[in-house]
Amino acid sequence: MADIYGKDLPRWATVALPAIGLALLLAVWHAVAAFVVADPTLLPTPMQMFLALWSWIAGGGFWPHMLATLYGTLGGLALGASLGFVTGVLVAEIRYLDRSVYPMVLALQAMPVVAIAPLVIVWFGIGLASKVALVAIGTFFVMFIHTVAGMHAASQELIDMCRAFGGTRWRIVREVKIKHSLNYVFSGLEVCAALSFILCVVAEFIAAPFGLGYYVKAASADINASGMFAAIAVLAALASLLALIVRVVHHRVVF
Repeated sequence: MADIYGKDLPRWATVALPAIGLALLLAVWHAVAAFVVADPTLLPTPMQMFLALWSWIAGGGFWPHMLATLYGTLGGLALGASLGFVTGVLVAEIRYLDRSVYPMVLALQAMPVVAIAPLVIVWFGIGLASKVALVAIGTFFVMFIHTVAGMHAASQELIDMCRAFGGTRWRIVREVKIKHSLNYVFSGLEVCAALSFILCVVAEFIAAPFGLGYYVKAASADINASGMFAAIAVLAALASLLALIVRVVHHRVVF
C-alpha cells in the first residue's frame, strides 16, 4: 500500500497505524471524560460506553436497530449509486444532455437533502421506504458528479487510437471511458459510504420505529449519554467498514 508520497508502507504499518490512531483517540476521550467533564450523564468514558453497548447487545435490543439502519443504508446506496452511475455515463456521452442536464444537476446538488427529509417521509411513509429514498437521493448526486468527471477525464489520445482501429462509439465508451472513470467512481463510493449512514440516521431521527438514529434520539430523551455514544460508535464502525470494503474492491478492480 502506498502512502501520500508514493512509497510503499510495510504491511504491519497498514494495521498498526490505524490502531495507534484509535488508541490515541480513546485515550484523549477518557482523559476529557474523566478529568475535564467528570459527569457521565454528559460525557461517558470509553469503558462506560462499551459497557452500555454490551448491555444493549446482551439484552437483545441491538440487532433490530442495527439491521433496520443497515437495510435502509445499503438499499439506498445501491439504488442511488447505480442510478447516478448510469445517468452520469449517459449524460457525459450525449452532448445535448451534457449541456442541458449537467448544469441542472449541479444546481440541485446545492439543495440540502436534509431539508427535504420531512417531505420525503410524507411521500414514502414511515419506515424502510423513506430511508432508502432519502439515501438514494443524496448518493445519486455524488455518484453522478464523480462519474461525469471521470468520463470527461478519459485520455483523448487513447480515444483517437481506438477510433482509428475501428472502435465503435459505444465500444469506446465501454472499453475506454467507463474504465477510465472507475477511479472517480470508487472515490465517489467512498464518499457515499459515510453520507448514506448520515442520511439514514436523519430519516430515523425524524420518523422511524427502529434504527440506530431512532435509538440515539430515544437515549437523548432519557439523558442516556452512554447509550447515545454506543449507537454513535456502532455507526462510525459500520461506516468505516463499508468505506474499507469499497477501498479494497477499488484496489482489486482498478489497476
